Amino acid sequence: TNIKEQLPMIASFKPEVRSTAIDQVRKFLMPGGQGKKKTGALLPALGVQLENSRMTVAAKVMSVPSLITAGVAIPERFSENWAPQIGKSKFSIHPNQANQLKGILFYNGMISKNSAIEVYSLISKYVNSYQSSYRLSEKPFALLDAGKTDREHIAQVQRYFATSQDANVFVLDFVKPKNAADGAYPVVKQMLGKGGYVSQFVSFKTYPHDKPRDERKSDMILRGVARQILQKSGVMLWWAKIPRSLPLPVAFVGVDVYHCPPSYDQEKRKRVRKPSVAAIVVHLVRDANPDSRRIEIFSQTFKQEGGQEFELEAAYRETLSTALKTFNCRPASCVCWRDGIVDGVRYNDEIRGLRAGLAATVGQAQSPVEIAYITCQKRIDNKFFLQNGGSAPPGTQVAAIQGIDPGQMFYLNGRAPPYSTSKPVRFNVIKRDKSLMKVPVSELTWGQMHVYPNWTGSIKVPNVCQMAHKLAELAGNMSDSGDSIEHRRYANKVHFL
Repeated sequence: TNIKEQLPMIASFKPEVRSTAIDQVRKFLMPGGQGKKKTGALLPALGVQLENSRMTVAAKVMSVPSLITAGVAIPERFSENWAPQIGKSKFSIHPNQANQLKGILFYNGMISKNSAIEVYSLISKYVNSYQSSYRLSEKPFALLDAGKTDREHIAQVQRYFATSQDANVFVLDFVKPKNAADGAYPVVKQMLGKGGYVSQFVSFKTYPHDKPRDERKSDMILRGVARQILQKSGVMLWWAKIPRSLPLPVAFVGVDVYHCPPSYDQEKRKRVRKPSVAAIVVHLVRDANPDSRRIEIFSQTFKQEGGQEFELEAAYRETLSTALKTFNCRPASCVCWRDGIVDGVRYNDEIRGLRAGLAATVGQAQSPVEIAYITCQKRIDNKFFLQNGGSAPPGTQVAAIQGIDPGQMFYLNGRAPPYSTSKPVRFNVIKRDKSLMKVPVSELTWGQMHVYPNWTGSIKVPNVCQMAHKLAELAGNMSDSGDSIEHRRYANKVHFL
């Protein structure tokens, strides 16, 4: 365990160390270096050379966006972790007006029944302390021993839902796998996905909540579980204000494709590539008034040929049209962040599918919905250092680079981890319609990096983009690549966190 905790420091280089190493490497690439015995440089003799200076670029650190929880602003000093502030939120919804979730609890046979009930009661207490529009039953509606093996676990879940058709349920699964990976997880998730049931797994292997060594740590984890239950159910615990120049309602769209690692095929007796999975997440924001905001989200997955990243025009069209019919709303604008795409590929097909899906909205559209289509590139070689060799802080934006139009491309540091050198994401504004020209895309992108429900801090890409990644990975690891997920039943639910 101690080694695992030290891995971030062992496997990464802090900015000062990396900066010094770059200077050392540069000696091997400078002209004339091949003639100096001490440097041992060879590459310049082969025509590979490096200038004797680093590129200096202008950068600005954007301020933390205005974050709101239950109508109360989160102080800027909590910008790196606002979980303590979220825990104080009170939505003041009367219990009679709240949706009562029936908790279905499966627990591993190595966890005692009494311990399982005790941990469930704590989670229920934390969920209900928010006084939100969803409340979890104080006692489990159904309590089931899931055995000690993956096979018993899967069979118990299958038996229960084969006969139960209860509505408004939330499934809690207390697992304790023998190994780090839970073999039953993707199978159980697939079964629940087919029925449209929202669920939350709690690992007693990662931390033994039945016998906690540190009560505070267990409490912190269980409070995080409570937040996830609410957010999966459709409660938006916090949000960031958006630029006033953005026409509302707006549809935020996130797209990513997951390429599942090859797996061994018993019949073919060799490793074969599984299908890839594309995920599209649509989040509708109707107005800028936080007090009246409710989460409206629709997501869908599409099975692709293994390794196929593109050919998504029909997927865009189907997802956008279904989502907007579900919301019963025609947006005034749409901003799409596409993850994982590289330079020089088929943007036009995806933009065409995006426009077609937006055109199929409820009612007769008077004019086309204005769009912005932005790609997010994480696998890049660029890193930015401060002049003193330190790492660029979160919110660092770099756009003023020679030969780059700041309105078409910018780099943005979403995170600055303490044990490694921060790496920016490159954002390319491929398409932006006329009415969105005044929208500060970098500011909007930075704000949306702060509203991912699974992390009380900023992330590397906008919220919907990370959601799409999470959903694509979940579906990609299912045996049917997500084909059986009932996406319509999951409307307005963030079931894939």
